[in-house]
Amino acid sequence: MLKEIRQAILPLALRRILRRGDLERAGLLIESLSRHWRDSRPFELLIVSPPRDVGVLRTNLPRFPNIDISVRSESDFFPALGTFHLLPGWYRQQIVKLLVPASLGFGSYLTFDSDVCCVGDFDATTFVTDGRILSRWEPKIHHAWWPRTARVVGMPHNEAAHGLSVTPNILHGLLAAQTLDHFRGRLLDPMATLGTWIVRNMGATAWTEYSLYTCVAELKGNLFDHHVHWETYYRSDIKLYSEHTCVWSAADFERLAGQAGRRDAGGKFIIVQSRARIPIERVRDYCLGFAG
Repeated sequence: MLKEIRQAILPLALRRILRRGDLERAGLLIESLSRHWRDSRPFELLIVSPPRDVGVLRTNLPRFPNIDISVRSESDFFPALGTFHLLPGWYRQQIVKLLVPASLGFGSYLTFDSDVCCVGDFDATTFVTDGRILSRWEPKIHHAWWPRTARVVGMPHNEAAHGLSVTPNILHGLLAAQTLDHFRGRLLDPMATLGTWIVRNMGATAWTEYSLYTCVAELKGNLFDHHVHWETYYRSDIKLYSEHTCVWSAADFERLAGQAGRRDAGGKFIIVQSRARIPIERVRDYCLGFAG
């Protein structure tokens, strides 16, 4: 039975000029985790990056005693000439969030991107209910990737059902491994199999890591062995994510920043979209201004 969740994964490739933007965003995520992690043992954050970025990240990321940061290279997990490197960057991040925790034997783990920030206090038991994960859900009818994923997995699409929503969320290493194994053939690895579906969809979102994970577990019949039902999550007072305090544009930020004060964000994590181009100092003031 699941008792605690104290691990997370962050795929991170430094792509901006001088790579400062991604570094600063990741640093803010780490700082916010340090402020809100309320547990006697450190929170474990694994960052997986292209080989060229590992040294920069190990040297420049902030360090806090209650956050145990490990930076690993993609080359530790993916062969240099493998199919993984042929996938578009967004899909490579999705594969990292599934394959790396599974290969390292993670139990339950949080998934992050660099534009995620922690805005509420939590500990190792916050997202555990009756021995299962209190993950974040969404109605399948909301996104076109759900029927596409059903076709990829080889199962009927049920638009009345709900599935695990996008980052940030919480997955389990056993079901992540199960997801990849479902696409492992005699001659093709999961990346090659999934890559063909990316090509077939001609630029549309073929799948997300969460839709693959959900649909495979539904097909195998063990999704709710590890996750509480979506109705339980919707009724819960504990919310992993706050929709109404996220920032998607500069206009959103100007509207929300004046309201933040010391109020509760309504969830433990929010997103401040990096494409909104808000100066990092203002993002920091906004994210760290919420009450725990």
